[in-house]
Amino acid sequence: MLVVVNPLSGAEGDAQIAWLKQQLKQQQITATWFNTTGNFVSDRDAIVKATTTGTTVVVIGGDGTLHLVANAIARRNNPLALLPAGTGNDFARQFNYSKAQWRAAVFSDQVTNIDLGKVDSRWFVNVAGVGFNAHVMNNLGQKKRLGKLSYTYAGLISLFSAKSICYHSKTWPEHGMMLLLANGKHFGAGLTPAPMASLNDGQLELLWFTPKTHWQRVVVFASMLLKRHIGAKNVHHDRITELCIAQAGYDIEADGEIVGRTPATITCCRQALSIKKAPS
Repeated sequence: MLVVVNPLSGAEGDAQIAWLKQQLKQQQITATWFNTTGNFVSDRDAIVKATTTGTTVVVIGGDGTLHLVANAIARRNNPLALLPAGTGNDFARQFNYSKAQWRAAVFSDQVTNIDLGKVDSRWFVNVAGVGFNAHVMNNLGQKKRLGKLSYTYAGLISLFSAKSICYHSKTWPEHGMMLLLANGKHFGAGLTPAPMASLNDGQLELLWFTPKTHWQRVVVFASMLLKRHIGAKNVHHDRITELCIAQAGYDIEADGEIVGRTPATITCCRQALSIKKAPS
């Protein structure tokens, strides 16, 4: 067993660590512990080196730590167990597990295979996109550690400063605020841009937001907060397996991280990651 820990996960992370150490001692299980450093490439490579076929990888952290581990073990025979300890826990949210269920899953024999998204060669678990969401993450920086309200605050501020982006579509407006490709339902510490998304349908939900004025941006953002944006004016929806974004120079955000710049190809990869489930 390999345990990957975000050392900045605070009191919740400390509680999960203490619980897991106690369980490992009681069950006489040996584990290797790895603290992330914030350097994506070196952390990913270290996790790859520390895992062999069949090694269970336990993640203690949030969506960023999960994103890191997924990039190390996707398409490999390494079941992942999650002990949520992040700010948003957007991936964990869609399972509706209690803390006890997540803990039970660590030692469960039940596994489910889920889809992952991919931005060129970079895997993601939740949502990727360009435009407003990337602008928010660039402005947020280290403030993510301040809690969930920091996301909402940064989003409100960015409504009036994020520049429009261009996405060429045969049927929709060319200019808009944000283009999202969703594998999971949630992002931004609890927002639900893609309530219809499934982790095992082989598709990504495409959402193209096209408000033209500041007021329209406020309306769209408020409708997403209220989960009433699907089908609303200036919100366009489709399902895709692959999308090429040809326009150059846009930052790409995925799972709360800036992962690259356009042009890029975003794809859905079926059953790319094994997740441990709570016992039935």
